[in-house]
Amino acid sequence: MSTTQDHPARRGQRYNRIIMAVFAVGIVSFFAGMLLDQTFVGLVVYAVACLGGITALLYLQFASSVQLSDEREQRLHERASGALIMIAAYVGLPVVIGLYLLDNLGYYTIPPVVWGGIYAYSALFLLWGVVYTVVRYNA
Repeated sequence: MSTTQDHPARRGQRYNRIIMAVFAVGIVSFFAGMLLDQTFVGLVVYAVACLGGITALLYLQFASSVQLSDEREQRLHERASGALIMIAAYVGLPVVIGLYLLDNLGYYTIPPVVWGGIYAYSALFLLWGVVYTVVRYNA
């Protein structure tokens, strides 16, 4: 007889929580290392934790029969991801346009760091468009 604890969805959720805890330990270690002037040690712990977490996630997702999430969680993830992209678009696009206008009118010179942010922002939405197109035509 199977108990609720042995249900495959519960097992996947437990593994997912453990992996997220590994990521959290890595992040906390990195910040603790910076606070204690041991940045390199914190960075090493962070790198090991993140690489271990990514490896575990990839294994569980592609090489294991364990299901990390159910349909409800997948829909929630899709809605949250869509909302994040839309917020970034609605907030970021007017900011970038405003920066271009101010730069061209001579009121503000866009520094190199901000140009890097603009390039990263543009790359994010170009990548999103490519992935959206691939998913749409493969659906």
